[in-house]
Amino acid sequence: MKIRFGRRNPNSEKCCVVTITFFVLISTLGIRAQQNFINVPSGEVTLAHRWFFQQQINVNQLFQSNTTIDYGLGRDWEIGMNVLGLNIRSNNFNLIENDSSDIDPYNPLLLLNTLKRIPLNEHLALAAGIQYGGDFTVRQKIKPCGFTYLNFSAKDIFFKENVLVAGVYYNSLHYGGEGNRWSGMLGFEQTLSSRWHAMAETILGTNALAYTSLGLIYYPKSFIAITTGVQIPNTAKNSFGFVVEFTILPKRYTNIGSKRYKLN
Repeated sequence: MKIRFGRRNPNSEKCCVVTITFFVLISTLGIRAQQNFINVPSGEVTLAHRWFFQQQINVNQLFQSNTTIDYGLGRDWEIGMNVLGLNIRSNNFNLIENDSSDIDPYNPLLLLNTLKRIPLNEHLALAAGIQYGGDFTVRQKIKPCGFTYLNFSAKDIFFKENVLVAGVYYNSLHYGGEGNRWSGMLGFEQTLSSRWHAMAETILGTNALAYTSLGLIYYPKSFIAITTGVQIPNTAKNSFGFVVEFTILPKRYTNIGSKRYKLN
């Protein structure tokens, strides 16, 4: 799960129409599916004794880096850490820090995370996760922040080779900035071919997390995913942006096919 830049776009009310249209279009393409959302937690757990790495770069009036590293513990558990909100000005490349204003999220943030997935059957699962930590600026005392969520995922239910995720989340003031603390989120992914996937997601609310994202995922290798997309604000105080995401998946499995197959 990653986030958030900042502010202001009067066309945010159009994002729901765009998202619904995108959902309908990619749902008609009945091929392969596998999750790789941009901001919405997918609920997928890292394989036991394997590592997961993800680097995200967001671009609007500034550049923002978000990094996630996770380790699979087995029994559908994972732990890891996040470095979020490394914001750099696009004009002079200076680091932007916030450890005093509650209007915007505090940044940069250093967080620990954990996730538990509960399979219900072959197609359905629940997942509960938490990120907790604080800002690591040196000017003031570290202030704690966190993000907690519960997701429900369904695979290949309405169409072949896709994943639908719906959930609720809580974000603290220093994590999401001013706005709502509780809200919902939705994500959808459809495989277009063995190397290309399409995705759409939305995080509802009035905080800095509230974006709708539309993107394409390319697998140059079975264990590498490159996502490019746009982020459309769901609230007028957030800004339109672009996102690029690089993911290294556990090498034991491949994305080709309707299920994850072991590699030799």
